[in-house]
Amino acid sequence: MKLHYLNGLLHTEFELRYQDKKAVITNIIVDTGAARTLISADAVFDIGIFATPVDELTIMSGIGGDSFAFRKIVDGLSFGTFSISNASIDFGHLDEGFGINGIIGLDILVPGKFIINLDEMYISRK
Repeated sequence: MKLHYLNGLLHTEFELRYQDKKAVITNIIVDTGAARTLISADAVFDIGIFATPVDELTIMSGIGGDSFAFRKIVDGLSFGTFSISNASIDFGHLDEGFGINGIIGLDILVPGKFIINLDEMYISRK
């Protein structure tokens, strides 16, 4: 899958499936420094993903400080040739100044056994 190097970050996209709805989420950052995948709650609201009282609340920590997110099980996530069912994904607010809709973290990259080729700007599976 092709990566796009924009503003010092590796951008890609993936498809998210939730309750018989799906959305292609663009401007996703591949981040080997992130433990968990995080998607902007604004990017998935139209397919019915929003915080409910039964969702687990989590704290995201990063350079900008701490903020809250909610964790939800989605039906599936597809990223290139990699597909996972019943994925536990965090959703929260991302700083709109960066123009990104999410971050793919090590919780997806490690089990997917991805190889990132920075010379050709491509990510593939082992």
